[in-house]
Amino acid sequence: MKKGIRGHDVCAEGLKNIDKRCAEEGIEYIQLVLEKSIEGFETGKYSEEYAQKIKEEMPNTKIAILGSYINPSDPNEETLRESIEKFKEKIRYATVLNPIAVGTETGCYIEGKTHTEEAYQHLLKTVKELVREAEKYGVNIGIEGVYQFVINSPEIMARLVTDVNSDNLKVIFDPCNLITIDNYVEQNKMISDMFDLVGSRIIAVHAKDFFVENGELKRTIPGKGILNYKLIFEKMKENNLDIPIISENIDETSAKEAFDLLTDVYETVV
Repeated sequence: MKKGIRGHDVCAEGLKNIDKRCAEEGIEYIQLVLEKSIEGFETGKYSEEYAQKIKEEMPNTKIAILGSYINPSDPNEETLRESIEKFKEKIRYATVLNPIAVGTETGCYIEGKTHTEEAYQHLLKTVKELVREAEKYGVNIGIEGVYQFVINSPEIMARLVTDVNSDNLKVIFDPCNLITIDNYVEQNKMISDMFDLVGSRIIAVHAKDFFVENGELKRTIPGKGILNYKLIFEKMKENNLDIPIISENIDETSAKEAFDLLTDVYETVV
């Protein structure tokens, strides 16, 4: 199993120390958000030399996802343009840092219209622009679905992949992002649908977990809840995916515990 964690979840300051802690816990991949892991990081200051310096501070850790979590569905053209330029700068960083993809969720549109065709078309225009930029530099873009955002199901994700029609568009799969108290009993269908529809595009899986208490979803360490990791690993094997599993919202010590639990499941499948 390729074990990963978000850099800003690691209990360490500075990239060198984050890299060191990951190595100590056997975590080889990282989801890196430069603004959250580098003190004083400023957008608009890209240089190849600076990007190379960042890379050199992480000799033990591979960057799975370079996070640039903007709102590509923002209806305000001025702030949307600012976000697009911020993302395009991360694409340039990616040419040096060499992540699997530069990642983002798809955000909300106008209140009450996020799940409409109007919102989808607005998002599609933005994603096409970002993908064209990524193609120029030989970089991948990873889109992550979330139930309250524009891309909120396997079917809509598959539509986006088809409509953009580029090998540089990839998928980041976070099962818990698509699970609600209303649909959690159908999680197996959602997981299967995601892999069946866009399995060849999935480049990372986010590891969270949940249980239900008093009619509400509660978070827990991956492997301790009721998310069907066995099915996830089976579908990964079916699609020949050897991709990073990236923990979220837990530190590196808890991530190690989680990966010990998940490895037991993983090894029964792989």
